[in-house]
Amino acid sequence: MTPAVRVLVADADEWRREALVAVLAAEPDLEPCPPAATVGEVISTPGVDVVLLHGGLDRGHGPIDVVRAMRVARGPAWVVLTDDVDLTDEVITAGAHGCLAASSTPVQIGAAIRAAARGDVAEIDQPTTGPLVQRVRREVPPLTVREVEVLRLVAAGLGNQEIAERLYLSLSSVKSHLSHTYGRLGVRRREAAAAEARRQGLI
Repeated sequence: MTPAVRVLVADADEWRREALVAVLAAEPDLEPCPPAATVGEVISTPGVDVVLLHGGLDRGHGPIDVVRAMRVARGPAWVVLTDDVDLTDEVITAGAHGCLAASSTPVQIGAAIRAAARGDVAEIDQPTTGPLVQRVRREVPPLTVREVEVLRLVAAGLGNQEIAERLYLSLSSVKSHLSHTYGRLGVRRREAAAAEARRQGLI
């Protein structure tokens, strides 16, 4: 039997959190986690497969800010519900697996969550989402063989000097390879680059 998808509802509004949790609880293959109202609660909740984000969180963090910030670390997939359909492109580009209208039905929300849990893009009631994601992915150059080698060693816990010695490269070359991966993976740190590459199945 396939394990239920563990879903974390994240929303600063208590009433909306409870309403969304009730929607998820009615689906036998979806398991709602205790909901979160802050970024800290999202980060500290273990075993989450998909985060369902509606609106913003604490300290004025909007959906784009939250998704972009969480993308730097390996973590769950994200599906965003929003009242502003104009945010769709930005939310998907920031790293979410789907962006749905806040008025989406429980069936549509459930389908989007299941798609995100599989690593697919949720296109429910948002025909621009799928093409946009495919375009973004095509426009980002793939990692080179050398960059993959460097990230594999980062993931194994080696420092830059150790990687340079292992691959017979200069220290500056290692740093250059890492710097190139940051832009391609949308991260700012070496550990985050390795984690994101692993999440995408690149290493």
